[in-house]
Amino acid sequence: MLVRLFGHNFRSFKGEFELSLVAADLTREEDRARGIIEVPIRGAEDPLRLVRCVALYGANASGKSTVLTASRALRWLGTDSSTSSKPGESIPPYEPFLLDEKSCSAPIRLGCDFVSKDKLLRYEITYDASAIQEESLSILDDNGATKLIDRMRSGEVRGELITNSRANKLYVKEMQPNVSVLSKLAQHGPHKGKESVQRYYAALRNATRSVDFSNATQFQVNFGSLKDERFADDENYREWIMSHLIRAADVGICDVKAHREQVTLPDELRELLEKAGHTSKLPDTRVVVSFVHEGSSQTPIEFSAESSGTKKLFNIAAEWWRLANETGTLLADELSASLHPKLLDRIVRSVNEASGRSQLIFTTHDTGLLESQDGQPPVLRRDQVYFTSKNSNGASELYALAEFKEEARPVHNIRKRYLSGLYGSIPDVERLSL
Repeated sequence: MLVRLFGHNFRSFKGEFELSLVAADLTREEDRARGIIEVPIRGAEDPLRLVRCVALYGANASGKSTVLTASRALRWLGTDSSTSSKPGESIPPYEPFLLDEKSCSAPIRLGCDFVSKDKLLRYEITYDASAIQEESLSILDDNGATKLIDRMRSGEVRGELITNSRANKLYVKEMQPNVSVLSKLAQHGPHKGKESVQRYYAALRNATRSVDFSNATQFQVNFGSLKDERFADDENYREWIMSHLIRAADVGICDVKAHREQVTLPDELRELLEKAGHTSKLPDTRVVVSFVHEGSSQTPIEFSAESSGTKKLFNIAAEWWRLANETGTLLADELSASLHPKLLDRIVRSVNEASGRSQLIFTTHDTGLLESQDGQPPVLRRDQVYFTSKNSNGASELYALAEFKEEARPVHNIRKRYLSGLYGSIPDVERLSL
């Protein structure tokens, strides 16, 4: 699970930014327990209290998606760079703030605090276009930080996972500049025992899973994907999604037909793909999904003919199952696109009411989540709302609603106050005209 995401000089953020999922000490009785995960940490007297959801609000191009992109970049550097980088290649997620002469060529720093079983860890990495300059993985406790991996600018790699393991020490003796130590040891180092990084590697991946739903209605029906294959092959998984999401969303669907069929490519297309070197990535089958709608006719309707809202529901289905059945964090860009406000409200409430250890962080423009619905309190606690805005220098800033201690009292309508501009983070559109 994710505890904190932070960084410096990344894309639209010139300065420091931090997204915290540590729950605030709210005084209202209805807020004290809802939306909270209590995580026991070894050596700590009290459990760590984390929020289940965080919503990011802000004007277009204010930096909301950049926060999620930072998570994706950190995940790639820490866990995928060893399998995706060739010697001499530049580092893909090197995207510094470009509107300043110094920052546009300066290093980027990204990091996060996350939970691995009953341990609180911090992973941090500093890099430029060609090389990782510093990298560390630490266990945090009341006594400070225990460095498991400590990569210095000189190139030397220390830390308990290195000094206490002959195998790990050998693997980090010559590090490829654009590959992280954690990623390399996860791929080549010991896979079991105290000297293995596998448990930390898996926990970091689970805490930084990011999905872009901005184009989620354009489902890849032609060649399928892992989640569609499971929808066709696993009857229990398919029925869970139908009962917990598709039927429950009141889109008029009562059943589904799903099967695999062989993929036959025209010779001309196959030749083009062979020249581009993509044929090895194409599966032999595709998944065909057809929904049966309520009505006098029980004829299944092709997926391509479904509404954008139905397509969106189906595209979040695999992640919805993970939130219910696995431990981890999902960072979802444009989760609310093509979803009715009442449906989005119920989706977020369901995550807040869940009993498992999963978290949802999402960008949205839906301000309905900030006010009461049907006599219930707002779906989001005050510590579950963050804002992004840009200053006069074009740099993004990230801040929490909970920082407005006086202005955000429970008696206030947070939605109206946000739209009035009290918290900033709204566009100035007065000059827009035909």
